[in-house]
This record gives sequence, structure tokens and C-alpha cells, in this order.
Amino acid sequence: MTCPLCESAKEQRVGIKNDYQIQRCDQCGLMYADPMPTPEELDVFYAEYGVNRKNIERKDEKVRRWVRRLFLIEKLAPPGRSLDIGCNTGFATEAARRYGYEAHGIDLGRESIELAQEMFPACDFELATAQDVAGRGEQFELVTCPEVIEHLTELQTFAEALRSLVRPGGILYLTTPDTGHWLVPRDKLAWKEISPPHHLIYFGRPQMRRLLEEHGFRVLFFFPMLHKPNLRVVARRI
Repeated sequence: MTCPLCESAKEQRVGIKNDYQIQRCDQCGLMYADPMPTPEELDVFYAEYGVNRKNIERKDEKVRRWVRRLFLIEKLAPPGRSLDIGCNTGFATEAARRYGYEAHGIDLGRESIELAQEMFPACDFELATAQDVAGRGEQFELVTCPEVIEHLTELQTFAEALRSLVRPGGILYLTTPDTGHWLVPRDKLAWKEISPPHHLIYFGRPQMRRLLEEHGFRVLFFFPMLHKPNLRVVARRI
């Protein structure tokens, strides 16, 4: 396959993890599983996942954590509507609502959506993909996308959906594991985040910047993450 980011066919094999080949693109440095699992294989894999009940028991703490996380971000975003992609049981969505946004959340887990709507009835939750919502022409002043992009098999269509969903001048906050972090082992296959078919695409800062800038965003900054190999980026839609 070609690189999901730059479409180059020049790649080097990093090794094999969980019976999947892991490649690194010679041109842009993105790492990814090759070949990607089929939709049917992913359906079987994710059918085994349920809702983390411990998180629900700690919902007030989880919402407060997201309120703190959005403190700076919401100051950069215009008022209006927010969308949390991969909202799970709705903690980030509820945090955005508390900052005054008309708060929406989407996820592919039916149980998660049902629980989110039950716990946070003032928010709007939907079983949908980013592409579904973008296809309706909806736009938002603030879009959050925590720990989603590494699970995807269709990177370009997702990035195009992000460009459509964030209103010009709006803010995107996206997080994913960071392959370039100093805590990542030199042997990348030993890193727990390289875990196909759970995680399939692996970004560092240069690859994330390239993806966003090629799809109509200006990267404002990456949060410094000294203690955890996590990439957290804030970008403005041009």
C-alpha cells in the first residue's frame, strides 16, 4: 500500500507486531500498519470492547479534567457550537457545554452514546462518524478529537471531514500517541501504542503538522508533554 499521509510507495519495514507489518514511509516518516484490516475484521475486533464502567463511576472527576483541559482552548475558539469526535460517554462534550457551547458528541459505540445521553441530557449525542456529520454540511466553532486518528484506516477522508466540520476561524484540538517523544523506546515495536489492529497509524509532530496544514489548518501549538508520549495539537481552520 502507499503511505496514508503522502501516498509515497517508498517504505521501510519496521517489523511485525500482532501479525501486522509495521512500515515507515521513507518520504514523510509516518508509521502505519500494512495492510490495513478490513471493515469486517475491525467489526469483530471492536465487538469485544465495552464501556469502561470505572470511568462512569468517576464521571464528575472526568468532566472536571476536561474542563481544565479546555480552559485555554476555549479562549482561542469563537463561541457557538462544539463537536467531540469519538466522544465515548461524553465527558469532553459536557465540559464544552459548561463553557457555553451548544455541545454535540459522536461515537461508533451504541452503548457509549446511550449512556452519554443519559448522564448529560443537556448535550446532543449521535451514533455517527465525522464523515457522516460533515456530509450534512454541519460546522462547529470548536472540534475536539481525542485519541481517534490512530484507529483509522481512511486518513485522508477523515482529514477532509475535519476541514469541513471546523468553521473557518474555528479551533481543532486533537490528541494521539507521539512516536517522536523521548519516552518512546528506540525499538518502536516494544512501545505499547504500536498495537494493531487497535492502533493503525502512528504520528509524530512533523507528520501531524503536515496533515493539518495540507487540509486547511494552521497549527498554533503543540502542548508540551514531558511525562507522557502523547501528542496534543491546537490548530485554527484557515
